Amino acid sequence: MVSLPPPKMLVWDETTLSRFWAFHSQFSENYFSHQKGKSLVAYAKRQLPDGATVLDYGCGPGHLLPHLLDAGFVVQGADISRDTMGSAVSLSGRKNFLGFLTIDELLAEGTKFDAVFLIEVVEHLDDHWLAKSLDQVHALLKKGGILFVTTPNEENLEDNMVYCPASNTIFHRWQHVRSWSASSLSAALVAHRFQVVKTETRTFEAGRPSAVSYLRYFTSRIATRLRRAQSLIAVARA
Repeated sequence: MVSLPPPKMLVWDETTLSRFWAFHSQFSENYFSHQKGKSLVAYAKRQLPDGATVLDYGCGPGHLLPHLLDAGFVVQGADISRDTMGSAVSLSGRKNFLGFLTIDELLAEGTKFDAVFLIEVVEHLDDHWLAKSLDQVHALLKKGGILFVTTPNEENLEDNMVYCPASNTIFHRWQHVRSWSASSLSAALVAHRFQVVKTETRTFEAGRPSAVSYLRYFTSRIATRLRRAQSLIAVARA
C-alpha cells in the first residue's frame, strides 16, 4: 500500500470557488432554492406588503427569482460576480424583474430594498466575508426593511466531508465552512446592527416530484417529520 502524507484541508480561494460553483451550477436539483424556494417564499410573503421590492443577495443561478416574481414582488438578483448569475432561469420579459447586477454595482447606485433574501449563504462565509456581507445587506435595506436568512440547522460539518485523492485534500462537499445554531445566528445579526424579530427551526416543503416519484416523495415527507428540523430561518429588521 502506498504511504501518503496526512491530507490537508482544501483552501477555498477565488480559483477553487469559481471552479466549484461553475460546476455545480449545472445541477439545479442540488440547490435549496430550487428544491424549497416556493415554500420559503410563501413563508416570507405573509410578512411583506404586496409589491415589495426584494433582493436575492447571492442569487447564484437564480432559482429563487421566479418564485419571488410569482408572489407579486418587484425583484432584483445580485451576486459577487456575473459568472453564473441567472444561468438556470429564463426571466426575459417577466414583469417586475429588475435584472441582474453585481453587489458592488448595487451599492454604488445606492439602491435600497424593502426586503433582502440571504438564502443558504452564511454557511459558506469565513469571518471576513460574513462581516462584509452582513454590512452590505444592511446598507441595501431601507430603514425598517426585513432580512430573511436561511441556513442548515446545527449541521455537523464532519458528516459531509469528502476526500480528493488527486490533491490529497479534504473538503466539505457543499463548501460549507461553518455551522449555525439559532443563538449563534441571532447573535451574528445583532452584532451587525440588525434587530432580530425571530429565529426558528423549520423544514421547508420540497416541490412535488413527477408522478413516478410520488411514493418516494410521500415516504420522504413522513421521514422528514420524524427528524430534527433541517433549516434555521431568521427574520430581522435593519
